[in-house]
Amino acid sequence: MTTSSASTVASTVTPTTTPVPTTTAPTTTTGTCSNGGQWIGGGCVCPDTYTGERCQFLINVNVCQNGGLWDGLKCQCTSLYYGPRCEEVVDSIEIDQTVSAQVELTVTVTNQVYHDELQNRSSEEFKKFNETFSEQMKEIYSGISEYEGVNITELKPGSVVVKHDVLLKTHYTPAYKEIFNQAKQQVEEKIQDATKTQTSNSTNYCSTLLCFNSTATAVQNITVTVNPEEECQSAGKEFAAYFTPEYKDGKLYCVTPCMSGFNTSLDCHYGKCQLQRSGPQCLCLTTDTHWYTGETCDSGVQKSLVYGLLGAVGAVLLVALVIILVFAILFKREAKRQKSRVTQLYKWNEEDGRPAPGTFQNTGFDVSEDREDYVQVDSVYSNFEASLSHINPETKIHIQRPQVITTAS
Repeated sequence: MTTSSASTVASTVTPTTTPVPTTTAPTTTTGTCSNGGQWIGGGCVCPDTYTGERCQFLINVNVCQNGGLWDGLKCQCTSLYYGPRCEEVVDSIEIDQTVSAQVELTVTVTNQVYHDELQNRSSEEFKKFNETFSEQMKEIYSGISEYEGVNITELKPGSVVVKHDVLLKTHYTPAYKEIFNQAKQQVEEKIQDATKTQTSNSTNYCSTLLCFNSTATAVQNITVTVNPEEECQSAGKEFAAYFTPEYKDGKLYCVTPCMSGFNTSLDCHYGKCQLQRSGPQCLCLTTDTHWYTGETCDSGVQKSLVYGLLGAVGAVLLVALVIILVFAILFKREAKRQKSRVTQLYKWNEEDGRPAPGTFQNTGFDVSEDREDYVQVDSVYSNFEASLSHINPETKIHIQRPQVITTAS
């Protein structure tokens, strides 16, 4: 069994240490080679696991994944993987294009005597009997195109009871089961006819061929021995659930959903299908102009549009920031101006002897400090002054006329 074309070509890989030729350029002086290397032809010839001018660098043989082996230049992958490090699962596996089956039969040979040597498959008696039996069966089934031969499974006394399988093979088609059923019918008809004919012939005819008891001939079940569905899944190993046989253009394929062009193919649109242990997944691409997203990478976002939107949002945020900054500066200036005005008012009131803004003082009730028990009434009246500055002369005063109530005399 071989892998698909993607997996048959082994990809080169650079090991973790920088590879250099195992044989360096000739030098004029003899050098010392490390790690088992030998100085030959003016340079070190290193073992497979070392490299470098003096074989001083160890090659990382664990660079190959999934059972791949490092051959000194590249990873040799198993049939199920490919890639520089055998990290990818193949999309398809080559399987046998033929399908096989076997029909169980029992015949009784009447012109042979059974003896124990026939139980030994290495004995000359068994080999001779097997050769004669195979030649006669080939002649009997010569008209059946699916016939491949016979396989003796058991020999028993009486005269010689032969249990055997008639082997059938055909090219795979979706109708292979019907083909085998028809072949089984032909096998049954031919063996029955052959045994009847041989029993009616003379003894001379049976002296060179095996003779059969027609009444003891039995045809049992037919079994498909090479099943393409089972072979496909068996080849898939731990990924068996995701490998499916499909018939296309006259050929049988064993494919995963990551293989394009089949009924089970997963369309990843603008992405790459990768089979993982959890199942097939789409790995979306990122190009110079687009980002692609979604389970099947069918949604694309144009980079220029995103950049434009981000630029517009950034511009709006910048303008808003500038406006906020301007308002903050204006507010700070206004607060400073108001603070300056309040300070000036305090200063003016202190110079004029007036109370500070926001306080109350009634000078009419100030007490002279000459004598604690004498109140200067004149100073009180002299400090009491009427203030008409807040009276509006234009305001009209309404006085209600008195009512005269008369009483009867």
